[in-house]
Amino acid sequence: MRDYCRDQVLHFSLRCYQLMGMHGLPLPCDAHPRRKARLLHVWAGCILMGLSGVSYMCLTSDDDFLYKGDDFSCFNDAMKFGFAEMAILSIYWETLSSQRVHLARFWHLYEVLAATHSATTTPSGLTLWQQLVQHWRFLLIFYGTFMLELALLCAYVALQEGSRHLVLFWITFQPFILVVHLRNTQFVLHMDLLRQKLLQLERELILLVEYSSFANGSASFFDFDKYLRRRVHEMQMIYARIHELCTCFRRGFSYSMLTVLLMIYIRITVDSYFFLYTKLSNITNLDYYLLLPAVLHIPAFLYTSQSFMQIVPRTAYQLHNIVISCSPVSLQIQNFSLEILHEQMRIDCMGIVILDNHLLTQVSVSAATAKTHSSPTILDSLRRVYLHDLYRTADA
Repeated sequence: MRDYCRDQVLHFSLRCYQLMGMHGLPLPCDAHPRRKARLLHVWAGCILMGLSGVSYMCLTSDDDFLYKGDDFSCFNDAMKFGFAEMAILSIYWETLSSQRVHLARFWHLYEVLAATHSATTTPSGLTLWQQLVQHWRFLLIFYGTFMLELALLCAYVALQEGSRHLVLFWITFQPFILVVHLRNTQFVLHMDLLRQKLLQLERELILLVEYSSFANGSASFFDFDKYLRRRVHEMQMIYARIHELCTCFRRGFSYSMLTVLLMIYIRITVDSYFFLYTKLSNITNLDYYLLLPAVLHIPAFLYTSQSFMQIVPRTAYQLHNIVISCSPVSLQIQNFSLEILHEQMRIDCMGIVILDNHLLTQVSVSAATAKTHSSPTILDSLRRVYLHDLYRTADA
C-alpha cells in the first residue's frame, strides 16, 4: 500500500519535515526503511542537542544574547528562550519516541483508507493540480506564513538599526521560531488529512441517502435492504478507522501540541508588553512587526481543528436521513449513531481544553478585558521600572 507516496504534495511535505528532524518515519517508497529510520533518529537527536546547546549558551553567557540594559528586557528574552527550549525538547522527544508507534499506526491507517477510497472512486490517482487543490488549506498556511516571515525578516534587517545584541539574539532565536512554526504546520497537515477523510465519508453518506430515497420510491431491486445494511456497515468501519487516526494523532503529538502553542502565546504576550515598554522608553524597536506570523499561527491551527470537528455532526445528520424500510437496517443505523455519539472526534490539548474556535474567542475576550482593566496598572509598572533604571544609571 503506497497510495500516499503517489501524492506528490504530501510526499514533498513529509520530506521537508524529515529534513527538519520532525518526521522520524521512513516513507513507503524508501529503499531501506530500517536504516532510514535510524538515520532520521540520529539526525533528530543531533538537532536537539544543537538547539539545546544554543539555548544553554544564550541563557548562561555573559555576551549580549540577552539584553543587558535593564532587568525587564533581560527577563523577557530569557523567558522566550526558556519556553522555546521546552517546545524543542517536546518536539524532538516525540520524534525519537512516540512517533515510532502512534504515527506509524496513523500512516498505516491512512494508507488503508486511501487504498479503499482509490478502489471505489478514482483508481487512476489524482493529477498534480488536483493534489494542489486537495491540500490548498495546508499549502496556504505552510507557504503563506513562511513567505510572510521571510519578508518581515528582510524588512527588519533593512530598517532596524543594528546592534550587537539584536544580531546575536535573532541569529540564535530565529531557528527556534522556525522549528516551532514548522511543527504547527505539521499539526495542520495531519488535521487536514483527517478532515479530508471525514469529508469523503460524508459525501458517500449523502450519495447513499439520495440512492435510498430514489430506490424506496420507484427503483428498488432484490435484496436492496441487505445492500443498504452492508454499505452502512462499511461506512461504520471507515468511521472507526478515522476515529483511530484521530486518536493516533493526539497521542503522537500530545506534548508538543501543548508546548508549541504555549511558546507562541508566551512570545506574543511578552513582546506585546515589551512593545508598551519600548514606547514608554522612546526606544526605536521594530521587533513587534515580527509577531505577525506568530499571531496567524494560532488561528490557523484552531481553524483547521474546528473545520475537522464540525464535520462529525453533519455526518450524524446525513446518517439519519437514510430512507429505511426494514428493522435490520434501522438497527445498523442506530448502532452507527451510538458509535458517533460515544466515540467523538475532537482535538484537545492533553485532555485539558478542546482546541476549536471557542478557545480563540475566549482568549481574545479575556485578553481584551484584561487590557481594558489593567492597562493603566501595566503602564504605571513599566514607568516605575524605567525610572528606577534611569535613577540607577544616574547614580552610577
